[in-house]
Amino acid sequence: MLGTVLRGVVALLPVVVFLGALFWFDSFKVVRARAIVVSVAAGMLAAFAGYWLNGWLIYTLELDYVDYARWVSPWLEEALKAALVVYVIRTRRVGMIVDAAICGFAVGTGFALFENLYYLLMRPETHPAVQVVRGFGTAIMHGGATAAFAIVSISLAERRPDGWFRVFGPG
Repeated sequence: MLGTVLRGVVALLPVVVFLGALFWFDSFKVVRARAIVVSVAAGMLAAFAGYWLNGWLIYTLELDYVDYARWVSPWLEEALKAALVVYVIRTRRVGMIVDAAICGFAVGTGFALFENLYYLLMRPETHPAVQVVRGFGTAIMHGGATAAFAIVSISLAERRPDGWFRVFGPG
């Protein structure tokens, strides 16, 4: 039991450390800790939704696993995370690029936490070093990609507030 808990901490800690460092380095502290926790939870819900949608789509599209994992799944997962970022920007819950980056990274962190928990549960025999590398890898990939999307999105929304998110409805 203790070994499983230790493995869980080792697998999840890198993702949380990245987010904590980003929050700590933010000198203005405009984004509240509560908003970060909500963003992490939303990212975890997006990952959970992605898990079920991926299972349904791979069955419905009748693709083999490798083709699905290469051509469909990444688009679905990024769209789920992006939808959360679009919501945060459209509802004006963030105002500056740094705020958007932190919220985007928090969404990606939630996604990575869920993914790492799933991986840990499905492959409990994996060496802890692999779990640390996987933890940092998913933190960089999910957190960084979602933060980058948030930065680009808020920059475009500031330049053309009437055009960039028009497809998502009135603000």
